[in-house]
Parts: sequence; C-alpha cells; structure tokens
Amino acid sequence: MHRKVRVGRYTASLLLLFVGILLCIDLVQDTDYMMGLLTWWPLLFVGLGLEYFLFSWLYLRRSGASKGRRLFRADLKGLLMSVLLCASVFIITQQEHYMYLWNRVSLNLTTASMDFSEEEGNRINKGSVLVPVGMQTSELLVEGVNGDITVRRAAVQDVEIHTTMWIDQVTVEEAKSIAEASSLEASNGNTIRIWTSAQSYGASGKRQPRMNMEIVLPEDRRVDMDIRTSNGEISLTGVDAIHSISLQSGNGNLAVSGVIGDVRGTTLNGTIDVHGVTGNVEMNTNRGNVLAGDISGSTVLNTLVGSIQVARTEGDVTADTKNGNIGINNASWNVNASSLNGGIAVQSNSIGGNWNIYSAVGNITLRLPVLGSFRLEGSSSYGDINADAPFEVDGKNVSGQVGDGLYSLLVEGNSDLTVHSSELTQSEEETGTPR
Repeated sequence: MHRKVRVGRYTASLLLLFVGILLCIDLVQDTDYMMGLLTWWPLLFVGLGLEYFLFSWLYLRRSGASKGRRLFRADLKGLLMSVLLCASVFIITQQEHYMYLWNRVSLNLTTASMDFSEEEGNRINKGSVLVPVGMQTSELLVEGVNGDITVRRAAVQDVEIHTTMWIDQVTVEEAKSIAEASSLEASNGNTIRIWTSAQSYGASGKRQPRMNMEIVLPEDRRVDMDIRTSNGEISLTGVDAIHSISLQSGNGNLAVSGVIGDVRGTTLNGTIDVHGVTGNVEMNTNRGNVLAGDISGSTVLNTLVGSIQVARTEGDVTADTKNGNIGINNASWNVNASSLNGGIAVQSNSIGGNWNIYSAVGNITLRLPVLGSFRLEGSSSYGDINADAPFEVDGKNVSGQVGDGLYSLLVEGNSDLTVHSSELTQSEEETGTPR
C-alpha cells in the first residue's frame, strides 16, 4: 500500500508567494507589476507540470520502477484556494485598471448609439455656474455627452463653469425650448462632480444638443481629474493634479499643455497633442496622429491608424502604431517602437537604456551618438542596409559597439535600414523634428 502524493501544493504556495511579492513591490515603488498576471497566468500550468515531473523523477530514482508505483493526486483544493485568494487580491488592488477598461467599453457603446448636434445652427449661452472649493476637495469628475470640455486655471475663488449650447436642425423657438429643458449640474465636497443634463430631440428622439463647457479652476488648488465625454474635444492647459489625470472621449481630440501630474487619455477617433507634462504620460487613440514633447516621465503612445512624433522626453518611450510613421527625438532612456506599416526614425545624442525597434513595412533610420556605451544589432530581411563607422554591415545584418556596450539596441525590419553616427545640432535638439 503506497501513500498518495498530492501534486500542486508547492505550486499553490509559490503562487501565493509570487503574488505577495508583486503586491509589495507595487505598493513600495508605485508600479503596476500585478497587471502582468493577466499575461503570465499560464505559468501556473507550467509550474504544476514541473512539480508533477519532479515528483515522478524523484520517486523513480529512489524506489525504482520495480518497487511498484506510487499514486499521485492533484491537490485541487489547495490550488483552488490559492487561485481564489490571488484573484480576490487582484480584484481589490487593481480596481482602477479594470474600471478604466470598463469605462472605455461603455464609452464605445454610448457613442455608437447616439446622434449628436454639430457646432452650428442655434447658439445659446447658458451662463455660468459657481462651485465652492472646500479644504478637503481633492478630485474633479466631469461627465459630458456632446460638447468640448476645456479646463484651465485663473485667479478665481471658486470653480467656474461657463456653458454654451449649440442646437442644429431646429427652429429658433424649438432651440430655446430645448435649451430651457437642458441644464448643467454640479455638486461639491471631497469630489466636485460636474455633468450635463441635456434634452434630446429630433425625429429619433436621440439627438443630443451640443453643450461646450469651459471649466476654470483656482490657481492655488490642485485636484485629480477624471474627464469624460462621448463626443467632443478635451483640452487642459496649465492645471496641476495631486497625482493623476484621466481623459476619455468617444470622438474628439485630446490636447494637454503645461500640466503637472500623470496623464492617461483615450479617444476612439481624434488626434492627441500632449506637451509640457511633469509626470508620466499614456495616450491612446484608434484613429489619429499623436504628438508629444517635453515629458518629464515615461511616455506611452498608441494609435491604430496614425503617425507618432515624440521629442524631448526624460523617461522611457513606448510608441506603437499599426499604420503610420514613428519619429522619436532625443530618446535618452529605454525605447520601444513598433509599426506594422510605416517608417521609424529615432535619433539621440545620448543613450541611457535599451532600444527595441521593429517595422514590418517601412524604412528605419537611426542617428546614434559617437560617444556612449551601447551595442547595435540590426537586420533587414528584404531592404538595403547602410551604416556609418563603427558599425559594420554583413549581408542583411548590421552590428557594432560604442564604448563598453552597456546598453542593447535591437533593430528589426523588412525595408531599408540606415544607421548614422553623428551628434544632433542645437537646432535639431530644440525643434525635435526627426529626419
């Protein structure tokens, strides 16, 4: 009679240990390593398989096949308990992330089901609303449906909201009636909430009047912001956040300038222009070009259809487009650039991190410093390769090292690859325009 061995208890223990370590790192360093569980969860099966293999191998080595066989049984209870516990921890600690994804899905559905008035026809001034700011006020939540949202700071005591309505395809009298039935609502407290209550109209009864909002914040106050609209541009100028700013538009441009705080923005259809941010930046659009510059933290830019231009950043840069060109200037730290259909140009006077650059269809041009510590490894499957010294071309590959080769520059493409070794001029550094 052989005792049954429960396989999986060590995997369950390691899972709990691993999740606990990730959670501690995220809390101490303000990172998001826990989100990696969504990608690497299959490693749980790898660990379980390895544990079963090791138990079998150790048993055969000690007892031999002729001693009979020991029965193995999966510790399903232990595995289930550890998985449920880790899932509970993930749900509690990562609410901000999956709520952000849910808001984006909701925004898509809302935008698709509505009919929006254009900024034409009848223009009606709805006046101003004042919202007192308390000592404990720390957040601004703005929810629009159809209309531009502009946020800036000025020498005011309270939060001021100025609203202008546009109602098209109706007579003047009908527009006045719709405007009277529409209003701007606001509440204060720890969170100042501002939202529109618009009277829908039209043959379908779903057409939304346009309500443009200009929100003026006191100069001496800092608040986190969460701003959403289904249709309209969102523009922020010279505002300060305690920690972060979140922007979402179903259809409209995003413009951010002179802002303090981490900025995250999403639009389904619109361009993105973000400059002068003291903090990290993450911006996403399905259709539209992306411009970014003078970012003090890490920069993550994504577009499905559109080009990306980045200049004068002081942190890591990630740029991804499925159909468009990428230009990165003064990339001093880690760089990840990928385009399925478009050229990539990256240039810098100093390299302080690893680069990973890929273009499926499009020329790649690099302008690298003559001094530093990095090693280049590049390839092109079908294009020509041209490179300055000290880089050498060998068939479809190019390689070379500057200094001790501390950092790795990996470049892969299918079109022409050009590598220049020279310093940027002062004019090129200031304009931030990649060649």
